[in-house]
Amino acid sequence: MLVRVLCLTILVRGLLGMWSLSDVSRWLKKTARRFSSRTQDNEAYRKRAAWAANAVGHRLLPKRPCLTQALVLQYILLRGGDELAQLHIGVAKEDEELQAHAWVERTDKVLIGGTASPHKYERFGDLEEKIGPVEPGTAS
Repeated sequence: MLVRVLCLTILVRGLLGMWSLSDVSRWLKKTARRFSSRTQDNEAYRKRAAWAANAVGHRLLPKRPCLTQALVLQYILLRGGDELAQLHIGVAKEDEELQAHAWVERTDKVLIGGTASPHKYERFGDLEEKIGPVEPGTAS
């Protein structure tokens, strides 16, 4: 799993440098659903995937890895058949500056991005509301 997460992290970081967040998110969701195995939707898999995304993200992207990590984890979970994991983005004011953060939740449980994130950061509505739903099986 670590090699797959490493490759995904590099890909996602590169895509974020070229495309908008909504385009990256939409493409990742379509791709994950297109190749979904629907066999990995369990707690142990979610924990392992979150650990891998966190470990690779912190080592490969020492500054501000949260958005890339969250997108990678959401992709892995969707690919494994988990449709309940949601990417959230929020802001908080710290030392008179706005700080942005991304995290993934599943049924109100934070999988990556820190358990305090939903309370610390003001969410920008769910990303689904901003880019619209992506239907399973649709192609770009």
